[in-house]
Order: sequence, then structure tokens, then C-alpha cells
Amino acid sequence: MDMGIGIDVVNIDRMKNLSEHACERMFHPMELQEATGLSSERRAEFLAGRFAVKEAFGKALGTGLSGLSLQDIRVERQSDGRPVLHLEGKALQLLGNRKALVSISHDQPVAVAMVVLGGDHGPL
Repeated sequence: MDMGIGIDVVNIDRMKNLSEHACERMFHPMELQEATGLSSERRAEFLAGRFAVKEAFGKALGTGLSGLSLQDIRVERQSDGRPVLHLEGKALQLLGNRKALVSISHDQPVAVAMVVLGGDHGPL
């Protein structure tokens, strides 16, 4: 089974002035709902991390994001705070039988995300 590693860095300030239209194209409705009520600084940090995951996922696939809907790639937090990747549509199809691990970190002025894809017989 193919393995893949992707990493991406996003400037947090780039997320501060996104239009609603851009946000609706880039993020799943559940991600936008989770960002509701956050301070503007924390919201920008949150969205930068989520966008970095989407970019890192495309890199881990080895194909980039071409032909994928960004809304089909979303991150949820488990009760212990760990991020979990949820995929729909073509993104899920491209994942196949592989598992995905996600890590997100923020340190002004950037957010960074890493996605590791591995098979069901590997160390994941």
C-alpha cells in the first residue's frame, strides 16, 4: 500500500481578510461552524491550520488538490483534542484503504500541518 507524507505552512494573517464566499469555498460548513464565536485572532489561526491540513493532504496523496473539493476535506477534534481527518467524495476515494494521521501546530505568524497516509498493514 502506498504511503505518503505532506506538510504545509500557512501565514495566519492571510486568513484574517477572507470573504465569506472564499470561506464557503475553502472550508466545510462544520469547520466554519466551529470557528464561529472565536476571536478574530483565534479564528484566523484556526482557519490557517485547517487550510494547511487540506494542502498537506494533497501533498501526501502526491497529486495535489486538483480535481478535489476543499469542502470534502475537513478536520474535527476528538474529545481529547486530537485532530482527525474526515473525507468525502473524491478525496475519500483517493484515500482508498489507507489511514490518515494529522498534526496541526500554530506559532504566530504561521500555522503548520502534517498529514501521513499509510496502509492497513503499516505502522499507522
